[in-house]
Amino acid sequence: MTKIASSKSGKKVAVLGLGLRSGVPLVRFLLKEGAHVTALDKRQAQDMPEVLALLDGLEVDLRLGEDYLADLKGFDLIFKTPVMRPDLPELSAAVANGAIVTSEIELFCELCPAPITAVTGSDGKTTTTSLIAAVFREAGAHTYLGGNIGNSLIEQVERIENGDRVVLELSSFQLMPMRQSPHVAVITNISPNHLDVHKSYKEYVAAKVNIWRYQLPGDVVILNYDDALTRDMGAAVPGKAMFFSRLSELPEGVFWREGHLIARWQGREERICHAADLKLRGVHNQENVAAAAAACLVQNVPVSVIAKAVTEFATVEHRLELVRELNGVKYYNDSIASSPTRTIAGLAAIGGDIVLIAGGSDKQVPFDELARVIVERVRAVALIGRTAQKISQEISLAEHQSGRHVKSAILPSLAAAVEWCQAQTLPGSSVVLSPACASFDMFRDFEDRGRQFKAIVGSL
Repeated sequence: MTKIASSKSGKKVAVLGLGLRSGVPLVRFLLKEGAHVTALDKRQAQDMPEVLALLDGLEVDLRLGEDYLADLKGFDLIFKTPVMRPDLPELSAAVANGAIVTSEIELFCELCPAPITAVTGSDGKTTTTSLIAAVFREAGAHTYLGGNIGNSLIEQVERIENGDRVVLELSSFQLMPMRQSPHVAVITNISPNHLDVHKSYKEYVAAKVNIWRYQLPGDVVILNYDDALTRDMGAAVPGKAMFFSRLSELPEGVFWREGHLIARWQGREERICHAADLKLRGVHNQENVAAAAAACLVQNVPVSVIAKAVTEFATVEHRLELVRELNGVKYYNDSIASSPTRTIAGLAAIGGDIVLIAGGSDKQVPFDELARVIVERVRAVALIGRTAQKISQEISLAEHQSGRHVKSAILPSLAAAVEWCQAQTLPGSSVVLSPACASFDMFRDFEDRGRQFKAIVGSL
């Protein structure tokens, strides 16, 4: 066992953040392993009745309220939440006093007996991760899907066997403190994102690189050949680099050629599928399919199995999800689009007459290119959230530069935005929630935002 995994039993452990998806399962797991657990959260007891109900009867100490980080002395292990920076003064002081700061996902990776395939990137992580899991399941493997998608796997780790498959989606926040890498790593692409938390774009990129930084010579990283930043990583990886591409024919790898997805690997070339066979829409999803196919190909999954899984795969919730068609107007939930690049890809995939809902909390990323695309491809746009004014200003600049005009309005709520958008539609229009921003100013997370949108649309 490594240092973290062997330090649980009998040790004083702090769990920072009591989220239902990861914090609570981690507390239960650590208690089962014999640790003395203190759970700390910024919220007060009355603000999280569901959490406390799940912890009822367990021997866990609670420290709640605004000053929950005031005293971290005496802990052997401290598990932080993904979004919490590892260099917080309170955490740095705890490390100076001998504590190990780690995370639930890092502990899982240490304990997991099965090979791990992990996916990161600025866009396309969830779809690519889900595609890989679908291929493994089609191949008959007992497959576990987790990380930044779905629920925590920490309480299932003891049931996982060597021959199983584990597929994880990993965010930059999860990767930033990581000191180990998966057997097969995938980077879909990298563009500026989460600069409200990361100190710089350089730090953000460095966090993504952690997905392969600690790989062994026998490990593999799947990289996007069309992304100059990830392409250049191929010369630096410890193990083998394999590329995928939508734009270029590769001497080895997975690529699109004249509408066909081609696998060129171990001296042979095989056709996987045609773009028309895919249920997933958009060229960005062609990239996701290529990345997933490459990740499975290097793990000896037959091309025929990959082909069947990717062509049968339908969209994941909140990802260009068709919610409803009403009076000839289609309503799409693309709430996962929390970056400008993701929204741009979604607009290209849908096409036609688009009425857009955008805006949210600010990740300190530029909106100039998004504004240019909105002016070029969108007829009307409803702006919400903290970034509404910022995006509106960029749209005005883009209108001035192009000579085109897009109808726009800043609305106080998602419901008001949907109502305004409905009034702008024509038969054949598409109303698209694709915010290009995070959700935390108005919603619990992107899923909450998407489900509220679906409920509003369902009531029209």
